[in-house]
Amino acid sequence: MKGAAIFAGGPYYCAQGSETTAVTTCESAGPSAPSLVAITKTNFASGAIDDPSNLASQNVFLFGGADDTTVAPAVMDSLDAYYASFVGSSNINYVSRHPATAHTLPTVSYGSSCDQTSSPYVGDCGYDGAGAALAQIYGPLAPKAATLSGSFVSVPQGNFIANPASHSLADNAYAYVPSSCATGATCRIHVSFHGCEQNEGTVADAYYKHGGFNEWADTNDIIVLYPQTIDSYVSPSNPDGCWDWWGYDGANYAEKTGTQMGMVRAMVGWIAGGGLVGGSAVADGGSSTLPASDAGGTAICVTASNLAQVAAGRAIDLGGYAYAAGTYSFLGADTSSVTSSLEALGAGIYTTCP
Repeated sequence: MKGAAIFAGGPYYCAQGSETTAVTTCESAGPSAPSLVAITKTNFASGAIDDPSNLASQNVFLFGGADDTTVAPAVMDSLDAYYASFVGSSNINYVSRHPATAHTLPTVSYGSSCDQTSSPYVGDCGYDGAGAALAQIYGPLAPKAATLSGSFVSVPQGNFIANPASHSLADNAYAYVPSSCATGATCRIHVSFHGCEQNEGTVADAYYKHGGFNEWADTNDIIVLYPQTIDSYVSPSNPDGCWDWWGYDGANYAEKTGTQMGMVRAMVGWIAGGGLVGGSAVADGGSSTLPASDAGGTAICVTASNLAQVAAGRAIDLGGYAYAAGTYSFLGADTSSVTSSLEALGAGIYTTCP
């Protein structure tokens, strides 16, 4: 991870597993940043999350509208204070109370009126939110494309998690792949999470095609992954198609074993292993690539239960499901009754056998 950009959101674990807290404190009053910092450190100490000291070198972009009545400016202030506990002030760009801006993703010229909170929650604000966010995360960028050179690719989320709908997840995610990435360039991977009521089933392509990220990605060798939720009116109840930030899909939603984040992590690993473009892509800003083959020449295929593959280090467990180590190919439930076949691509990197 190189950085993060948050448009109208609260700090880590703001809701603390409570839907009531989610729609009150986390949307209006502003949560206590020190208490959430303490919870973060406790979760690290228990092994539930990675060390928050890893955030120290990351670049953070925060944006909130002056007229946002869905996520009040006070909540964004809490988010800023939370990050300041882990990240140096010079690494944080906080655009606070942007004038005449409601609850929306700001663009230069696409979407609803900027001062209105209305679907698709992408606003014609005369402000390039995507460009500002990407520049803060990655540093100076080449000028954005006037016309896209690449293509949009549908990515079956069911390849990375069993029965996506049971976790309020869509059948497909989308990815924008610049032509440079499709023809062999080493490219970064950027994950863009839509907001509530911004999933493809609700707003069609308004977010993933018109949010402003693709034009910058096109000329800067960045693959953009847009994972997708669905509206759910049964268990789990998620009628607005939100990502799980209060626990509707499980109490571990804010931990490494959280089901939805496990799926996204697996998708990033698959793309980084060349699964999307057949070439190389990197998730850490360009510093490494995965090897195309192992040094020994002939790979050995090992067939065993997923439980045994995980125990041997050839696979990892995320939320009760097994994924090939390094490439994150989905293998199914992490049990002794489900079998998979894996071969090494390199040290600690495995893929399914042909």
